[in-house]
Amino acid sequence: MSTRLIAIALAVCAAIVGVKAWEAHLISKGDARGAARVQADWNAQENARSAATARDNATKFRNAERTAYEDAKREAARLARDAAAASVVRGLRDEIARLNQRSHPYPAGDTGIAACTREATVARELFGESSSAYQELASEADQLRDQVIGLQDFARSVCRAPFPTLERAQ
Repeated sequence: MSTRLIAIALAVCAAIVGVKAWEAHLISKGDARGAARVQADWNAQENARSAATARDNATKFRNAERTAYEDAKREAARLARDAAAASVVRGLRDEIARLNQRSHPYPAGDTGIAACTREATVARELFGESSSAYQELASEADQLRDQVIGLQDFARSVCRAPFPTLERAQ
């Protein structure tokens, strides 16, 4: 009887070991399937994120190109305005030089008229100098305005920074 009990005990142990081995096999199979499913979900999420990043980068690139083009247009317009203003100032200086070089038909002994003539010459020279300074200042102001417009456009369209609306205080 003891051999029979040992044989039954061995059969029960073998059955338990077999069931546990089968259970471990099923668990590892389920773990592999779960890992594959998680990996597939992860890959799909990463692919979607990569596609969104690529679309965003393409949009940023297009907006940066558009901003650069608009900056170039503003620069060309500013240079044309500067050239036109410089031409007007040159014409003014030429006219001042012409007026200052003309002969004076006034009597030589009249000091009042001579003083007025000197004052008119000085006034014309000062006017010419101030017009040159004004033209340079206007050119610098236009350049700064264009730079600010370009930076704001870049921040808005490429960096997508929000800009507060300016409302009047009432």
